[in-house]
Amino acid sequence: MTTIYLLRHGHYESPKPVAPYRLPGFHLSPEGMHQVEALAQTLREEKIAAVFTSPMERTRETADIVARPHHIVPVIDERLNEVQSPLQGKTPEEIHELGGWNWQIYDTPWYHERGGETLEAIRERVVTVIEEKRVAYSDRAICLISHGDPIMLAAAYYEGRELTAERLMAMQPYVPMAGGYRLVFEGDRVQGVYPIVAS
Repeated sequence: MTTIYLLRHGHYESPKPVAPYRLPGFHLSPEGMHQVEALAQTLREEKIAAVFTSPMERTRETADIVARPHHIVPVIDERLNEVQSPLQGKTPEEIHELGGWNWQIYDTPWYHERGGETLEAIRERVVTVIEEKRVAYSDRAICLISHGDPIMLAAAYYEGRELTAERLMAMQPYVPMAGGYRLVFEGDRVQGVYPIVAS
């Protein structure tokens, strides 16, 4: 049995009131560190063989805390990165005028005309990582630290959900910060997708 913990970073501090996406400088807040410490405690008794992380500061800091009890060094994997989005750097007011944070933004001409990453592309890169690591770490447990939408798209894939904005918007609850999913595989077949909330 192979277990992959697909985890979201903790709460972060915003040096300016804009959507970060791939902007640098967004680090874990004290609240976020506390959240991730609780997550690390939840996973402390697991035999984690490796930790892979998005390159963003908030995910790397999360990965460091999660990996520490297991005496392993996290490895950056660019494919776990946040969404490439034209909403990056925009204020909440600007995003509200564009329709707000919801899955339907991915289907708008505005988003595509400005080079926004598609749902299919996001899902493909994250699932590729999962499948690659599932084979490389067969019968072991690993952690992948990523971001909200990439995690939700991967979870939807392994739950067998059709990739449409309407179906994704029906997925509740949204993965919390310092939360995620435990994906359990028997060979190449997923046996379960279980939400994780740090206690």
